[in-house]
Amino acid sequence: MYRIAVCDDEKSSAAAAAELLAKYRRVHPSIVMDVDIFNSSIELLGAIEKNIYDIYLLDIYIDKMNGIEIADLIRKRDNNGQIIFMTSSNAFYKEAFRIHAVHYLEKPILEEEFFAAMDRVCIAEEIHYLTIRESGELSKVAMNDIMYIQSEDHYKRIITSDRSYLVRSTIQELLSDLNKEPYFYLLGKNVIINLKKVLRITKETIAMEDGTEFAVPRGTYRTLSELVLQYTF
Repeated sequence: MYRIAVCDDEKSSAAAAAELLAKYRRVHPSIVMDVDIFNSSIELLGAIEKNIYDIYLLDIYIDKMNGIEIADLIRKRDNNGQIIFMTSSNAFYKEAFRIHAVHYLEKPILEEEFFAAMDRVCIAEEIHYLTIRESGELSKVAMNDIMYIQSEDHYKRIITSDRSYLVRSTIQELLSDLNKEPYFYLLGKNVIINLKKVLRITKETIAMEDGTEFAVPRGTYRTLSELVLQYTF
């Protein structure tokens, strides 16, 4: 069962979110939900003193405390809760990115986009694996776990969250092997990054979750930043 908190000071918007949840539940009858509706930040903050929710649907503009501030407080208590922002403004993309929100939905919220956001939380993704050979030993690495791949002369260093692999291959061969997942991006000629593992991006550099930074190739910032947003949210 998923415990879901909806917080929006506009009762009509909160009711619309609840109706979308009801529609989603009808499409996925095996998914059980327990939904609480809050119309102020004080109500929600009081509830999370006693309860932990699996999913938070937060408006950005609520009252004296905005949705980003509420999310920061949620993160201090619960780093596992999935946060989906609902807002009429795109001004808080960077803040939502920092908080690791699942999605950033702009009002009026389209049913298709809402369902896609809920799918990220409730529907298990099919896992694809990359089979690699390192020092004569074969290993299967979940593609989603790969953070980036970097060229080291004739070898390529594959970095995951918990270890690295050194394989003899070319960047193009590895890119071809990874084509089942659209979130891999060739950065320049010698680096492949997982767009879902990007920590932050500026016009000059892009930083991965382990702190490694790469230069952003000239003329690619706009396209690359849009792709990062697409695969982060």
